[in-house]
Amino acid sequence: MLRSRGWTEAAIRDHLPEPEALKPNPRFAVSGAPMPVWRPATVAAAEAAPEWKDWLERSLHRRKTTLKALGTSDDQEFQHRLFLADKEIRACTEPPTLPEPQEEAQPQT
Repeated sequence: MLRSRGWTEAAIRDHLPEPEALKPNPRFAVSGAPMPVWRPATVAAAEAAPEWKDWLERSLHRRKTTLKALGTSDDQEFQHRLFLADKEIRACTEPPTLPEPQEEAQPQT
């Protein structure tokens, strides 16, 4: 998932804390090493940092790619998981919307 958002091994090492959990690798359930995972809020905070934004811009330029290209896949299940992960990360960065104030009902006389 992180790779589709522009992350590389070096970026993970430099911009994220130690993994917050380890999950079984769904692609290599028997022989694969567990996957490190982070909470959406942790990723959102890292991606909001100016250092990350500068690094990402330089990295995409160096790799001659875009975030859109990195997130492209024919695997519909992967696309769905990517959509859900992106939604959770965005929810951590967008300010909550407050309900519109309702007018107080005037007492009838």
